[in-house]
This record gives sequence, structure tokens and C-alpha cells, in this order.
Amino acid sequence: MTGTTLRQAIAGQAHRQSATVTFGTSAKRESLTYPAFAEQIAAAAGGFAHQGVGPGDRVMLRIGSSRADVLALLGLMHLGAIPVSVKPRVPGAITGQYFAMVMRQQGVSHAFRITGHGLRELALVLRRGALPEPAPGDLEDLAFVQYTSGSTGMPRPIPLSHRAVLGNIEAIRTVAGMKPGHAGLIALPLHHDMGLIGVLTSLVQGIDLVVEEPGTFLRRPMAALQLLRDAAATHSAFPDFMLRYLAARIGDSAGPDPELFHAWRTVFCGAEPIRQPSVDAFLDATRSWGFDSTALVFCYGLAEAALMATWHRYVDAASSFRTDGPATAACLGTTMPGLDLRIVNESGVDCAEGEVGSVQLRGDTLFDGYDGATDHRTTWFDTGDVGCQRSGRLYLSGRRGDRISVNGVNIFATDVEQVATTVPGVAECVVLPHGDSFAVVVVPERAQHMDTSQLAAQVTAAFGTAPETVIEVSHSSVARTASGKPARTHMAEQLEQGLLG
Repeated sequence: MTGTTLRQAIAGQAHRQSATVTFGTSAKRESLTYPAFAEQIAAAAGGFAHQGVGPGDRVMLRIGSSRADVLALLGLMHLGAIPVSVKPRVPGAITGQYFAMVMRQQGVSHAFRITGHGLRELALVLRRGALPEPAPGDLEDLAFVQYTSGSTGMPRPIPLSHRAVLGNIEAIRTVAGMKPGHAGLIALPLHHDMGLIGVLTSLVQGIDLVVEEPGTFLRRPMAALQLLRDAAATHSAFPDFMLRYLAARIGDSAGPDPELFHAWRTVFCGAEPIRQPSVDAFLDATRSWGFDSTALVFCYGLAEAALMATWHRYVDAASSFRTDGPATAACLGTTMPGLDLRIVNESGVDCAEGEVGSVQLRGDTLFDGYDGATDHRTTWFDTGDVGCQRSGRLYLSGRRGDRISVNGVNIFATDVEQVATTVPGVAECVVLPHGDSFAVVVVPERAQHMDTSQLAAQVTAAFGTAPETVIEVSHSSVARTASGKPARTHMAEQLEQGLLG
């Protein structure tokens, strides 16, 4: 199969004189026009070629949000090399062992932003005129490899073809109504699929792009929001924790400015469970700042599907959330164009309406298996997630590995966490299997007293079973993956060793 590759699609937008790529949101930000940025991508490719990197070579790199990091990624792709994106840290793992595993699996000899480990470290050197055109290629060729977060063990490789990535980018464009003249804000880690595909989507669609380092955005979000205030239309992505955070920061701001969010057309929300209190708080805080609630798009995604698998545009709380028992689940909607989804029981039989089972996907934007040789356009991929469909719309219960069996009854850790965080004084909660039941690990709100007995009683009343223990810990004691998710496997090991609390 031939056709436009990812690198050719990005190079094809180089003519957009009025479109810009901006790194950072402070007075020191760097901004380039698309033609200038395209010239730098080609020059970065020339520099890597001069350092001995060739088409098809796999290069391990840690991708940050700076101009240099993004240029390195795009320059390697322009050259026809295959970037291998690794996480900056892996909970409980020794970095050297992690890198050695990646080197062995991927046959890597060059690296960017990684020192030592027997790798030849590359520098970003711009050699203009050396490789003006992107390398030729095939849609089924490998575009890049990214590794899973490692929340349930050592990260696994996810090889993605140009076909899969471009297919998901086109589906995202369709859902968002994205077109040249619009703007995109990416303030998520680029070593995570949501940040990486967000950047690539903006570049392929030829829209203005603002890339901000996540920590900087959280410290001063208003700088980024003000920078995009006058855009014709804005698209971005905020996981649940960012909705909560922004609600608090905006609520503390002087104002309101009714034009601040007036142009926002899409805010994709995914990557972690979507909580109704977070959504309610965000919408309440931003309504007077011009935010249209229908710009919020709930989505279910995974790196194995390039990014997005399902979507649901927010209507109202009654239509976008469903309460079953003690927990409330967000409506994650219907599949993205090019994907099929089914829910099956333990025997592999399709589940009935509302019956909880394993979520499986297949279609054009799926990866080719962890082995790089499985065609998931025709072979169903088991996501490891559990949920149900109602009226053709997906509702997730949680990860299969997060299901805890207590006296023959299955309880999902995320459901318990949702109930526990409603207790006054609880800032955060992680539920882990422990003994014959489960442990509730809680972080108290700053300077607030937390009644652990009240928490235990509330959880017991909601689920009909008591936690084995409630452990109060500091925020820093919650181990996380590089993507910000709780590292449950590592924390469960710590718990069993008596190292928590």
C-alpha cells in the first residue's frame, strides 16, 4: 500500500504562511511560521543523517515539550528513522534495566536526551538543505514506537503504522470539526499518547499550535488561556484532574472575562476516569468566562488505538453520566470512524445490553500487536478494560486488573475511589487489593482533618463490605507512572512489604 505518510502529511502543510507553532506561553516563548518550522524539521533530519542515523534506524528518545525535543522527533521521522519514545521514569524499576529492555527489544543504538547505557547520544544539529524532502514510505511502514505507562508492570512496546496514526488523526479532525485557521493547545506530556497525538494532529491539520510544558501550564494556566483568547476556534485536551485544577484556579481569578473561552470548540477529556464532580466544578467555574459546555468531549482512548477509540459530546449531566449502584460512570459514547467495538463475557460471547464484560476493539487505527505482527484490523484486541454498552454507548467499569473479588463479589477499585473521595477531608484515594478485601490509601486535604472511620463506614455502606484497612499517606507517597496514573502494582507491593503509611 502506498500513500501519504505521517511525515509527508506534516511537510504538506509547510505552505501555510499565516499558521504558527509556538513553544511556551511566557514572554520568552518561541514562535515560528509553518514554513520556517518545516525548514527546521528538514534541517534536523540532515543533522541526524550526518551523525550516522539512516532510514529505518530506531532511535530511543525522551520527548519533552521544548522546540528542540519536538524538532528531534519530527526530524527523525522526516529522515525515515523510527523514534522509540520511552517514559522518563518507571515506578519500582531501575532505569538502566528498563532502557536495556528497550534496547534489546528495538535494536536501538542511537538516543536523544538519554545519556550513557552504551548508546550513541545524538545532538540536535540543523544542517539546512541536506534533506529538503521527507523520506518516501508506505502507509503500512512503522511511524514510531511508544511504550505503555507501566502502571501494571514493565512497559510494553506499541508499534504504530502511518496508517493507524493518520487514520486516528482524521477521525479526531472529523469529531472536532478542526480546520486551518483554528488553534490547538497541548499542555500534556508528549511521552504520553494524548500529548503526542495532539501535537501531530495539529501539525497534520495545519492549525496554529501552542505547546506548553505541563508543569508550567499548571503553575500559570491563565498565560496560555490568554494567548489563545482571540483565536478563531480552539481545540485542546484536559484530563479529569486538569478540569478540577482549572476550576479552582479560574474560580480564584479576578474577572470574569466572558471572551476567554468564547472560541473554544473542543476539550477532549479522557486518559483517566471522568468524575461528575470534576465536570460540574469546571463548567460552573468557566460558564461566566464564555465556555460552552458542549465543547467538552468525553473520550475513551488507549495508545494501542493510536489515541481515541470512542467519543461523546457533552449534553448535560443527566445525558452524559449514569449512576449504577454507588458509582457514577461517564458516557464514553460511540466508536471513532474506522473502529469497531464489542463487549464479550469470559467465554468470548457478546454481552447483552447493559451486561458488563471485556472491551475489545478492531479497526484501521489499531496497532499491529505488541509483537508488531498481529493485524488488529481483522483480529479483535482485548483492551484489558471492563465495561458495558447501553443504546450503543460505552460505559467503563475499570481495568480488569483493578477488579477485586471480596466474598465472591467483584468490586472495582475506581468505584471505591469515587465514593471515598466524597468524604470530607479526602484529597485523593488509591484502592489496592489487600488480604481478603482491599486497602484504601488516602491523601488528606491540606490542613484538614480526615475521619478514617467515617471513610471506612461510608465505603462499607456503599459496597456491602468493609476495607481491610484505611491508610493515611502524604501526597508524595502515591507512586505514579510518568503519565500521572497511580502505579497500582508497585504500591500493592509496597503495601505488602509494610512500606506504605
